[in-house]
Amino acid sequence: MSIIILIPGFVCAFALFFRSPAWVFRCVVLPSILLLPLYYEWKVALLPPVDFSDAVMLPLGIAMAIRNMSRWRFSILDLFLILFALSQCTGDRILGQSTASVFELFDSLCKVVVPYMAGKLLIEQDNARSATLKQIVTLILAASLIGMYEFRGLDNPWRMAFGPFFKGEEIPWATQLRGGFGRISASFAQAEVAGMMIVYALLLAIFLGRHYRWGERFRSMPGLRLRKSSLVVTLLLLALYMTQSRGPELAFVCAIPIAFIGRRRRVLRTAVLVATFMLIGGSIAYESLVKYAATNAPTSEEQETAAYRAVLLESYLPMAEHSGPWGLGPHFPTIGKYKSVDNEYLFVALTDGYVGLGSFLILSAGTVYNLIMAAAYNPEKLDRAFSFTLLGLFMGILVCIATVYLGFQPLIFFFMTIGWAQAVRIRPAPQPHPVFQQVYT
Repeated sequence: MSIIILIPGFVCAFALFFRSPAWVFRCVVLPSILLLPLYYEWKVALLPPVDFSDAVMLPLGIAMAIRNMSRWRFSILDLFLILFALSQCTGDRILGQSTASVFELFDSLCKVVVPYMAGKLLIEQDNARSATLKQIVTLILAASLIGMYEFRGLDNPWRMAFGPFFKGEEIPWATQLRGGFGRISASFAQAEVAGMMIVYALLLAIFLGRHYRWGERFRSMPGLRLRKSSLVVTLLLLALYMTQSRGPELAFVCAIPIAFIGRRRRVLRTAVLVATFMLIGGSIAYESLVKYAATNAPTSEEQETAAYRAVLLESYLPMAEHSGPWGLGPHFPTIGKYKSVDNEYLFVALTDGYVGLGSFLILSAGTVYNLIMAAAYNPEKLDRAFSFTLLGLFMGILVCIATVYLGFQPLIFFFMTIGWAQAVRIRPAPQPHPVFQQVYT
């Protein structure tokens, strides 16, 4: 029954014979990634485990390599992306686990390399930015609305629907409870993962409502003064609250001021004020968090979680320092009860070593640089505003993953954004409209 995972892949491959990769990316790949759970797998002996994202990303990657590579503009980040992808499988290769290494390479190609290519090739060059943004926001909103059932129903609708097709497969993702309510995870495995994707949709929805006049009013209800974009943002904020995830909430708080810089006339002055405010506020928040986490007798679940992360960092940091250039692989030895490394930077250092962590940090810093340059020098006001939106979103995620794991859909969108940032920076100038000139004789 688990073979149903291949259905979106067949649909994707079939559509690529008749439509462009950009269209298939928007209308087949994005729905498959955002509306289907990526924690179920189809497993066959000697073949890598395949989830829904792998099934659609593989044919898309092949199609892009055949049809879109003429658009490719080499950048130094391409090399570091390849280095990061290789670092994810080299650790196990060195330890003699060749089969696991091949499987990890396949997973890295589908979830890191192909999303990077899609962000770099399939959006800006086809003038499909608004269509892509609307599709992303609509799909995440739909997933969030369905996922709200979990808040009171205490069960995930996707596990209820797909569970019978994957009997016998152990799924570690159960509904987490906080304050007597379920933390909604929708199609995104965990509440923290769902929170990151909702933040992604929130920033894009705010940008759409401001710059693309996305559905100003409800035509069927002319008396209702609420704009469609305002309703979308309100529902997404409610969904973010229902995830009860502090990391994504912190990401949203960090992202909004940066994204709003693009709205101001005096961009440089606003950017300096925002940077100063965030530097001071971040320092105060960090000191408060350290004091909050430094306790042996937590008085709340939030304080217990903060203390857990502080002790986890102290426990695994010495191991990360001795992980070597290629790391210990994804099956590194765990310490005591600390089975989950809720810090992506530490996790990459453990599994992928100095090479993986260095590549990850350079890719992140390069993306921030590309977006700053696009925001500062792009001649189009709309492009500058979008660059600030992506910059705020990316910076917020970089803060968030210091407290949570980067996996599933956020991992795909993280590397898609790295590619997208390069396309925004080198976005081709609009072609002048032809002017009809009448000649009198």
